[in-house]
Amino acid sequence: MKTFSLSAAILFWAAITNASAQDFGKLSLMGEIVLPTGLKIAGVEFGGISGLDYDAAHDIYYAISDDRSEKALARFYTLRIAMDEKGIHGLDIVATHTMLDAEGKPFAAKDVDPESIRFNPATGTLYWTSEGDLNGKPAVRESRADGTFVREFVLPDAYLPNGDKTRGVQNNLAFESVAISPDGKTLLAGTENALVQDGPKATLEAGSRSRIIAFDIGSGTATAEYVYDTGPIFAQATQAPYWNDNGMSEFVPFGDGLLAVERAFALGVGNQINFYRTSFTGATNISGELSLKDKPLVPMKKELVLKLGEGDFGLDVDNIESATWGPEIGGNKTLVIASDNNFNPAQATQFVVFRLSHP
Repeated sequence: MKTFSLSAAILFWAAITNASAQDFGKLSLMGEIVLPTGLKIAGVEFGGISGLDYDAAHDIYYAISDDRSEKALARFYTLRIAMDEKGIHGLDIVATHTMLDAEGKPFAAKDVDPESIRFNPATGTLYWTSEGDLNGKPAVRESRADGTFVREFVLPDAYLPNGDKTRGVQNNLAFESVAISPDGKTLLAGTENALVQDGPKATLEAGSRSRIIAFDIGSGTATAEYVYDTGPIFAQATQAPYWNDNGMSEFVPFGDGLLAVERAFALGVGNQINFYRTSFTGATNISGELSLKDKPLVPMKKELVLKLGEGDFGLDVDNIESATWGPEIGGNKTLVIASDNNFNPAQATQFVVFRLSHP
């Protein structure tokens, strides 16, 4: 294993914030838009929003649904969100795009589980992740803006489930996060929780050892891997069947690392969304390691910069799985987050916009 060095960086992170101010800054709520579960667009139910990315040149958002081609064909949307210094004024669902496989066909039911999406302005293409196919195999793919297939990145064996389920991603805990480095050369994908052979999923007592893998966008080659330790579940569930969890649900470039989003839920208590500033500096490059158990390593550094709980900012915070840097408003960056409603009538699709201001 190797230790990451900024002087010989595989990943180059241009400052996404003011270079003299690594502080997260003051956060203010610009507003939210909530869409009810059951809303249909051209007869297809809208929802399951698990990834969101902003295309500044065209002022549109790409939003991916985690529908496993069950309610309708696997798809992503283009959206517009009208906002200015006075707040948010509306959301328009511009178009629906079907995602196609390598053979140019729509994905069969349960043969894909879309989760995260990023737009590359240099190529006009989209990178997106799937948590698993019919055999549980995860994927990181590139598609054109019309949904047609470009390529699939080759994953190390460590991520691929084997027959006896002693290796690979855990069910529904695979690639929830994807980001493009600010210099456009590197693609990062992160698992929600640990691989089977690396350790257990998050509990009330301990977090989980997620992996972040880096690909060279030009060649498609995996160049590095790092460990991101999630936090434990924040609260015990109080209602049957007493479901609770915590995992890394998304990240975006921030400073010399990432702004990582951990989404936690406890039935009967609600949601808690934690945002962490992370850094690759000093983290161990675990490339080639099939298992991390009993391996000495240094995980990525992380620092809590925002805790978003029930009622904070006056929000009924839902299942936040998406985050993207939005447009600048009044000279300040915006952060746009969105929730996955799980196509559950008791939930809704929530878009929330914050403005960041630095002293």
